[in-house]
Amino acid sequence: MQQLHGLSKLALLNTAGYAKCVIPLDKSSSICAPNNTGKSSVINALQFPLINDLRLTEWDGHDLEETRKFYFNSDQSYILLEADLPHGKVVIGVAGLGKIAGFAHQFFCYNGALNLDDFTDNKRIVKYTRLFNHLKDKGFSPIELKAQELNALLIGGATPFDGDINLRMIPLNNVSDAATYKEIFRRMLNLHKLGASDVKRFMMRVFERHMSNAHVDFYEVWQRAFDKVNRARRELNALETMQEPIAALESMLEHQSALKGKLGAYAPKIDLALAEFDTFYEDQHATLAEQLEDITQEKEEFEQKQRLYVQQSRDIERKLTELTAWFNDFDALHGEFELANSATLQSELKALKQEYEALSHSLKSAEGQSLHTLDFRIKETQKQIKSLKLQLKNLEYNLFTRMREDLSLKEVEEISRILNPDLLSFATSNGGEINIEDEDTFGAFLSELSQAVRGGELVVPGATISLKKLPVVQMQSGADKAQLSEQLTSLERSLNDLKSQRDVAADVAGKQAERDALYEQLMAQEAALKRFEQYQVMQRSCDAQQALQESLNGEQEEVDAHLSEVQQNAAGIADRRAIINSKKEALERQKARLQQVKSERLDHTLDFISGKVTPYLIDITFDLDALADTIHGFNKDCQELRNFDINVRNTYLHIYNAGITKFDNESDELSKYQKLISAYHNLDNEREAVNRQARVALTDVAATIKGLRQDLNRLTSEMRLFNQGISEHQISNLKGFKIEVVPRKMLVQSIDTILATSDLYEQGDSLDLLAEQHVHESEVNEAKDLLIKLASDKAGLTLSDLFDIRFEVVNRAGDTEYFDKIDSAGSNGTRITIKLLCGMLFIRHLLSDKEKSQYRVPLYIDEAADIDPQNQQAIIETALSFGFVPIFASVKPQISCDYIVPIRTLGDGKQNWVDEKDWIRVENEELIS
Repeated sequence: MQQLHGLSKLALLNTAGYAKCVIPLDKSSSICAPNNTGKSSVINALQFPLINDLRLTEWDGHDLEETRKFYFNSDQSYILLEADLPHGKVVIGVAGLGKIAGFAHQFFCYNGALNLDDFTDNKRIVKYTRLFNHLKDKGFSPIELKAQELNALLIGGATPFDGDINLRMIPLNNVSDAATYKEIFRRMLNLHKLGASDVKRFMMRVFERHMSNAHVDFYEVWQRAFDKVNRARRELNALETMQEPIAALESMLEHQSALKGKLGAYAPKIDLALAEFDTFYEDQHATLAEQLEDITQEKEEFEQKQRLYVQQSRDIERKLTELTAWFNDFDALHGEFELANSATLQSELKALKQEYEALSHSLKSAEGQSLHTLDFRIKETQKQIKSLKLQLKNLEYNLFTRMREDLSLKEVEEISRILNPDLLSFATSNGGEINIEDEDTFGAFLSELSQAVRGGELVVPGATISLKKLPVVQMQSGADKAQLSEQLTSLERSLNDLKSQRDVAADVAGKQAERDALYEQLMAQEAALKRFEQYQVMQRSCDAQQALQESLNGEQEEVDAHLSEVQQNAAGIADRRAIINSKKEALERQKARLQQVKSERLDHTLDFISGKVTPYLIDITFDLDALADTIHGFNKDCQELRNFDINVRNTYLHIYNAGITKFDNESDELSKYQKLISAYHNLDNEREAVNRQARVALTDVAATIKGLRQDLNRLTSEMRLFNQGISEHQISNLKGFKIEVVPRKMLVQSIDTILATSDLYEQGDSLDLLAEQHVHESEVNEAKDLLIKLASDKAGLTLSDLFDIRFEVVNRAGDTEYFDKIDSAGSNGTRITIKLLCGMLFIRHLLSDKEKSQYRVPLYIDEAADIDPQNQQAIIETALSFGFVPIFASVKPQISCDYIVPIRTLGDGKQNWVDEKDWIRVENEELIS
């Protein structure tokens, strides 16, 4: 028996919830464990090393970030494969890089058998950063690989490591089929998701190199092919409906030719006549200008005199106006001050100023003082006045003077601290306030009182009173009488000021208004005094001003007489000048009219030479007086020619807008018009040309879609050979199995209709698609409409749109059934068989014919307990015959397999564990532990 090569073991270390897991891949096995224990996680781990492009992987609805974190949560997480290849055993590994690297992973490999002890050190898993040194110590030569390098090694592509290691175990016919192989392999690891649409897609991928892979936007193809035909038909229809406008266009072109000849003859002779007029104009203009110059000089002399007299008259008038204003001001002042004198005005001004200053002083002094404060100050001042009056009255004979007779001044001052100041001023004379009955006794009392008051202290029985803070009373002697009088006068004046201030403080607003009124009166009085002084000055010069006024009136009469004389002479000059100007204006109008009609000339913008021109044979003469009218008529003819151009263009544009556009690319306008008129006269030839274009367009469409039809034929042929290959093998519990290509009838028939009609034309049939009586037109149009609709719905037609697939199943009893969907095909065993057959057959088709029987490929069957043992055995036998090793997953062990691999849990179910020691070899349909 031929030795098979390929994967022999799969091992997981510290990943996907497994502390350790080792399962066989070279024999059929049954992985058994309760649901949600991690059976699928083990098999899905094969996607990392064997597919190695995460974009092509599938993880039961989990995204890639969750998946990487699940499998490579640590830098001590490993997925390991052992492969038994013709040159020996090799190990392929996927190592986690941990959280710090974003749960990324790294591929590596080395020659040698897989031994999980090589990945531990003192019973601890070796981190990937130390793994290579650890393996080298054990004699291995590990190689770090990129994903594309690992992929190339697996399929035998070129890599930098070809001399170091050989991992080829997927012998593809073409390395470009790697992506297709991976997609089918991924589906075989998730058979429950494999459906008829996947089978159809895999069929297209597997056989695509035999196809043209055409993608036909039929609407665009048809439109592109028939666009020219449709335009030609529209133009033909437009040509038939536009016969009257085309005839009008032809007539306009004839009239245009005659007008070109006339205008071409007139234009140069008009230029000569304009030159003659210019010479005439210059002569007349020079003569009139000379006459005007003489009149202008004479007029300037009169105007100079007029300006002189006008200026003199204005100067005199200005002076008279000033004198009138002077007399008006004098009369007003005379009325105001006729009875006034300077002394009275000065006296009134002084009195107002004194009254204003006094009130202003009171207002300023009263600022910030309350009535209460002013009342207090008034009372204090009144007290001081009263005390001074008492001192002044009793200056020679008072108590102070009497006490000085017995005591020193210092002693009197000490005693005065405890006395009322006014007491010292009381009189001691007869009839005074103090009556001293016994001088000696009073003197002795004063001595005792002086003894009681010493050093600023009053000592009385039982107490000592400090008097230092009390002021000493200052008394005046007889020599100070004048000073007392002055003080009394000052205090009385202060008392009056304080009373005034109190009056002001009691009514501040009123006093301010009174002050403001006084200020206005004061300003008015000062202004009146100034006006009085001005009146006195004007009064002295009144006579001189009257004399000046009389003199100016006389001068004005004389100047007005001279001015009137000058103006009468200037009127005659103006009349003569008006006549000459009238002649000049007539000449200018004539020239302006010529300039206008000359500026309106269009002949320089018109073409009298090119195109068709009819010669003008009538003699041409001009009259200079009617030259403007002649040119005006010439301009009207030019405008008519231009209108002819516009009308011709508009008529052609009307025809063009109606749909006749094919002549618009001609090199010149005349050729365009002539070809249009020629087509109008040859309608039958135009119709025949359109019919020829239609036949050619259909041939172009047929050539474009022919590739799709040929692809369908090739695919049908390839699937016929493919199904013949299936029959060469035992097919599980089925007697026969085929994948049939079922053409979509209406779509394919529509393509065939167009192809057949095109063939008829190529064989010589006089096909005319656009002729209403033709027998093929309705069929072709129906086919076209259907193809356009389907192509528009799908954004273009491909081979996949031309067919469906169905599965032909012949059971052991010989009954044949057809299924459009795999999941509707009979029992679970039959469905699994169909899915397995499709996947295995497509993979085998991708593999090299010489080597595909030498390598085994693992495939995964979930929920295997739903398949009866007889079907299980048939599936295993079929898979092995095709070079595949089935791995069953179920809650209970399946004894139809070579091995039973139970999954154990550790640490209260937190981690799973599978060891090679746990494998159970099944022999003779009995469990042997």
